[in-house]
Amino acid sequence: MEKIYAGTTNLEIIIDMQQDISNATVHEVIVLKDGEESVWDAEVYESNCLRFLYTSELVEGTYYLHPNLTINDWSGLANPVTFRVYPKWG
Repeated sequence: MEKIYAGTTNLEIIIDMQQDISNATVHEVIVLKDGEESVWDAEVYESNCLRFLYTSELVEGTYYLHPNLTINDWSGLANPVTFRVYPKWG
């Protein structure tokens, strides 16, 4: 991923789950930023990825993304990923 700066909008984020998740009935990402947790709805993309579009302005800091899935009779969290948002002039 290229360097991302504060103020960026409409950022498409794709997380490769490294396995087929096309049967997932729950596909979302739990996000932690500055101690606050939120849930972003995601869609299954190309059968093995989660994709979502973040339309608000990103603020400086580190975002922790924890995919949450339900596939058949399994439900749980997948490996987390992170990305950093740099100051606008940094």
